[in-house]
Amino acid sequence: MSGRNLLLQRILGVLYALAGIAKFFPRVESVEDRLDAAAEANEGLTVIGPLSDRLAAHPTAVATLVGVAMFTGGAVLVANRNRRLVIAALWAQLAMLACFVAVLVTSVPAILLFDAAFVAAGLWLLRLHTRRTHE
Repeated sequence: MSGRNLLLQRILGVLYALAGIAKFFPRVESVEDRLDAAAEANEGLTVIGPLSDRLAAHPTAVATLVGVAMFTGGAVLVANRNRRLVIAALWAQLAMLACFVAVLVTSVPAILLFDAAFVAAGLWLLRLHTRRTHE
C-alpha cells in the first residue's frame, strides 16, 4: 500500500476512534438526543419507525455498542497489522454507516453528505486491500 493510501487509512481510523470515544460524552455528541430526534422524524414509517423507537428506548446500549465498534474499527485501521482484520473493519464501518444513514437521514439530512466522504474512503481502501489479496 502506498504511503498516501496508508495515511488515508490511518486518518480514517483516527476519525472513527475519536467518533467512538465521543459517543461516551453527551456534551460532545448526545446519542440520546440524536435517537430521540430520529424516532420523532421516522414516526409512521413502516420499517424505520419501529426500529427508531426501539433504538431511542435504549440510548445507553446503542451508544456503548456504537462507541466500542467505532473505536475498535478505528484502532484496527490505525494499527494496520493484519489485512484480514482491516478488511473486516472496513466492511463493519460501511455497514454501520449504512445503518446510521437509514435511521438518521430524516432527522439529519446532511448525514448523506458527511457520511458520503467516509463511505468513499472506506470503499477506496477496501478496493485496495481486496485487490492486493487477490494478486
